[in-house]
Amino acid sequence: MQVGDHDDRDTTVAQTLIHLSDLLIADYDVMDLLHLLTERCVQLLPEVRAAGITITDQRGGLRVVAASSEPAHLLELFEIETDEGPCVDCYVRGTPVTDPDLDGRDPRWPRFAARARRDGFRAAHALPVRLRDEVIGVLHLLSARPGPLDDATARTARALANIATLGLSQHRAAGYRQILAEQLQHAVTSRILIERAKGVIAEHLDLGMAAAFDELRRFARQAGHRLVEVAEAVDAGDFDGPQSTDRRRLRVLIIQRFSFDTLGLLRGGISAAVQRRGLRAEQVYEFVLAVHEAAANAVVHGGGDGRLLLWLAGKDLYAEISDHGTGFDGDRGVPVRPGPEVPGGRGLWLIRQVCAGVEIHTGATGTRLLLRYPLDSPLATGRQ
Repeated sequence: MQVGDHDDRDTTVAQTLIHLSDLLIADYDVMDLLHLLTERCVQLLPEVRAAGITITDQRGGLRVVAASSEPAHLLELFEIETDEGPCVDCYVRGTPVTDPDLDGRDPRWPRFAARARRDGFRAAHALPVRLRDEVIGVLHLLSARPGPLDDATARTARALANIATLGLSQHRAAGYRQILAEQLQHAVTSRILIERAKGVIAEHLDLGMAAAFDELRRFARQAGHRLVEVAEAVDAGDFDGPQSTDRRRLRVLIIQRFSFDTLGLLRGGISAAVQRRGLRAEQVYEFVLAVHEAAANAVVHGGGDGRLLLWLAGKDLYAEISDHGTGFDGDRGVPVRPGPEVPGGRGLWLIRQVCAGVEIHTGATGTRLLLRYPLDSPLATGRQ
């Protein structure tokens, strides 16, 4: 490695630590922070291919709360279920534990080593996540090639483990152990909700578990809610009737993949979902019309199918329609009614007449159309 490479790496590490530290002084989402931290481990540590974080629950057992990839997550679960591996030993001893060569058939963890090799890992390193004299979890680093961590990598890993500690325990009270126990239990419960929500999204959108988790995180950022709040809403489904007075709660109404053959069913499902929210018949008609128009455009112009996320937040209904198309031309964003000679564009114009907000995001992976419809919106009748 050249001197310039060292300088670039040090700069990147410093910027990452500053970014993570800034999150800790804001109103951060601890689960999202821990997942971000595992991803940064892979990006910052040259020898590391995957990372995971386990923490202790109230019974003293280990639980997986974050992982940079689905293989790493499954390996962590396997390690805890078999009570064998570097994370288990690290937690018990309270000191770093490493196996720099899993091909050497480590006699300490024969089942773990075999499973890790099957998943493409050749070295494993575990660092304690420690609060004062108490080990509250473990940061697990997995490498695709055998060998120990160099000194610089080990120091950076230690700093990241310390940030995990700070993320799990932001407090100054004297009775910190009770506070810590509550925070750790909250993290464990949150992880269970996230796993269930991943399963719902994977099933309804026909995604793998890793892609489903990426979609869950993206949805949380889009909706402006914490990851665990969105996971809870996805897991709960649309079970509260219009009599509910909690306007702050996020409610996920529909998660669905659609195609030309299922557009009719989609329209019926949207209608039923918003009727349960107490909308008047005219409002139901115009909102369903807008979302159906967007879905039809996705089918026609976006590769033959699409995905719908429909949710309620505060006094607004939101619908996000995504597809794999190339998106709109720049002038399609202008809310002007197309003339009879213009081939297309009327659907988007109609959507803009119905919805208070329309956002279009186009990238290499496709197009997303976000519609916002206020529940107290005036009816479409008489609009120009």
